[in-house]
Amino acid sequence: MRMRNGVSLALSLLFMTGSFQALAQGLSAEVFAGTSWSLPTRLTIRQPDEPDIRFTARYHTRPWTGSPYYAYRVGYNNWSAELVHHKVYLENPPSEIERFEVSHGYNLAMVSRVIPSVGSATLFRVGLGLVIGHPEGRIRGKDINPVKSLLGGGYHISGLCLQAAVGPRLGVAEHWFFRPEAKLTAAWARMPLAGGGSATVPNIALHTLFGFGYRRQR
Repeated sequence: MRMRNGVSLALSLLFMTGSFQALAQGLSAEVFAGTSWSLPTRLTIRQPDEPDIRFTARYHTRPWTGSPYYAYRVGYNNWSAELVHHKVYLENPPSEIERFEVSHGYNLAMVSRVIPSVGSATLFRVGLGLVIGHPEGRIRGKDINPVKSLLGGGYHISGLCLQAAVGPRLGVAEHWFFRPEAKLTAAWARMPLAGGGSATVPNIALHTLFGFGYRRQR
């Protein structure tokens, strides 16, 4: 009986190990640095007992100011989950706005699907996800943050985003690779402001990234 139990345990462990190894074969992880360029879009500020502020906003990214621009991604076969720490700093504020930025993150949390290119190392990627925003600034003499949030730290699930990306995987070793990538993102987000009101901050941006990754090959 003991021998049978031992054999059963060994076979179970072997099966679990084989299953885990098979699962791990398609796993990948990547980290990126980069920057982005945002198109002018309509910014709307609403505050209690004040007229709305609406204008076409222009933004800079400032990738190395404060918290840097970065991205990371984990994948399995042709699916992946990623976070892009996108940033926007308002460059043309009207007189009512002393400062407005979403620099602790106009974060884009996305699930993506890879579309391989036949006969090429280039991979196309399309994705959909959520905007997790952290607005900062001062409007009409009042700070617009912090605001209590479900996520904590002033971070809010603010809207939806999508992406289209392209980039080759450039192998440097058996499992390691570099990846230059360009992506176009479009997002709509509404973020609450301290004291009430909201900022509606749509964004369309072109991103260029360079990353380093690891992939278990079959």
